[in-house]
Amino acid sequence: MKHYIIDGYNALFKIKPLLKKSYQTRDGFIQYIMVTKPFGSIKNRVSIVFDGSKDVINDKRRPFPPIDVIFSKNETADNTIVRMVKKERKQGEIIVVTDDREVKEKVKLLGCSTLSILEFFKKLTEKKERTDKDKPDPRSKEGKKITEELKRIWKVDEE
Repeated sequence: MKHYIIDGYNALFKIKPLLKKSYQTRDGFIQYIMVTKPFGSIKNRVSIVFDGSKDVINDKRRPFPPIDVIFSKNETADNTIVRMVKKERKQGEIIVVTDDREVKEKVKLLGCSTLSILEFFKKLTEKKERTDKDKPDPRSKEGKKITEELKRIWKVDEE
């Protein structure tokens, strides 16, 4: 299982001109990542780290399953990313997505891989054949769990 750590504002401002208007805000950007899944398998972890302080946001973390959105608060997003990498036990499974050269150098020294923003979001610049290999079979345990969750959200009862 891979863990993608995305340098939030670095990525958003880099790809913003390529996004539809509705995806050009911070929450829209997160929504775009949820919809397009550039991280591949739904089993991969994704953390998006944004710079943020108490007067800009209320919570340090905001839930956007399956994406963990983290606001750095009293430090830069760059420092938060490096600190997160240091805490992980399996640095070899971490891929940091940034165009910040200093961050790339630091996390590589810790054993992580890196991707440029455009490499990660290659769907924006190239046409790719759609595949359904990451979708669970609706009859599987995971598929049934998803179906039940959607029924609950949409308030659908089986008759």
